[in-house]
Amino acid sequence: MMKRPTFLTYLQVTSHTRPFLKQCYEKSEHPKADHHAYQNAERFIHGLMLAEDFFQTARSTPLSVQPLLFYYGLNHYLKSCLLTVDPGYPATAKVLAHGLSTRKRKKQHYRFLEDDIRIQPHGLFPYASHHLFNFESSNEKVSMDELLRQIASMTDLYKLKGEDVRGSGETWPPLMAYFAVLYNLSMLVRYEGEWWGEMQQLRDRDDYVFIAHFLTAVAEYVPPLVAEWLKDQFTS
Repeated sequence: MMKRPTFLTYLQVTSHTRPFLKQCYEKSEHPKADHHAYQNAERFIHGLMLAEDFFQTARSTPLSVQPLLFYYGLNHYLKSCLLTVDPGYPATAKVLAHGLSTRKRKKQHYRFLEDDIRIQPHGLFPYASHHLFNFESSNEKVSMDELLRQIASMTDLYKLKGEDVRGSGETWPPLMAYFAVLYNLSMLVRYEGEWWGEMQQLRDRDDYVFIAHFLTAVAEYVPPLVAEWLKDQFTS
């Protein structure tokens, strides 16, 4: 079991979470900060706990199902973060969609690193990107290779292959890069079972190495990134 970041432990009780949320709402000048903090404290905690449960379960399961568990765990982390800036979240059903899409029927000789995701106008991805990081991608789509090159924990793998790790595209917030890659991997698990199974069994392509290393990085680095973002709201 990996150690939980200290600040996520601190936020496990309502006596800490309510003043934390109140401070967040007062900072952004939300009316009725006390009321919203009281109403959202338990929901905020439950989101963090569900996220942690998904992550803990993923760490102890085969790689074959890890993307789904990590993806939904990160969903819950982001939704708890959103409660710190938007006490009424979710206001509409539109913001509950993934906010990303990908081609469900993959091409022959498909390679994961060459695949891309498309950014949708509504859903969790654009909503969290804007409200948590003030980020809006100028691109309609982005490749897995572009995103993985931005993730610090992937740098050594690219170097071992003798490749330049510098990406040519825009810089994404790390948590949103993790989210987008996990989304695509979760779609492979759900809809491309044959390719997913062959990738793991045959191990005859680079995709396996990048995916396995990425999932290890998710387990290690995503919870601390979430804790760091929340702590910034607490101390700023």
